[in-house]
Amino acid sequence: MTQRIVSLGFLAAAVVVLAQAFSIPQGNGYQAVGPRAFPLLVGMGLAVVSVIGVVQAFRPGAAPGAAPVADSGEGASGEEEETHWPSVLMLLGALVAYALLLVPAGYWQATTLFFVAVARVLGSRRLVRDVLAGLVLALATYVLFDRLLGITLPPGLIRLAF
Repeated sequence: MTQRIVSLGFLAAAVVVLAQAFSIPQGNGYQAVGPRAFPLLVGMGLAVVSVIGVVQAFRPGAAPGAAPVADSGEGASGEEEETHWPSVLMLLGALVAYALLLVPAGYWQATTLFFVAVARVLGSRRLVRDVLAGLVLALATYVLFDRLLGITLPPGLIRLAF
């Protein structure tokens, strides 16, 4: 029953996001990407995922409230396992730290640190790999948004030369 309620809730959220996105003015004709583009993209992605969730929740073979059985024969999936609250709290702390560091430290620096912190909380112990992956992802998104799309992101302490 919970999966049905959650999937319908996400579907309702997708409808709201899409309705609000269509209410955003398109912008000037010379802009390649207007202010409506990203909310529409998020709304469409949310709609697709939530429709998949609704179909899975309401399919005839699904028992209401039952967790799907794992293929490996090891029993039910992680739905029945206890929530590991220390990890949840550490992830929440990392998110709060990211929000506080974003402007003073800069987008790509704070995002790299956030990626490393989340990877550590989730069990990774390969620091060099995590730093490199976080740095590559942060710089790629920084260049995409700040340089190519013209959406200003906080440059922070160390400004990029390009």
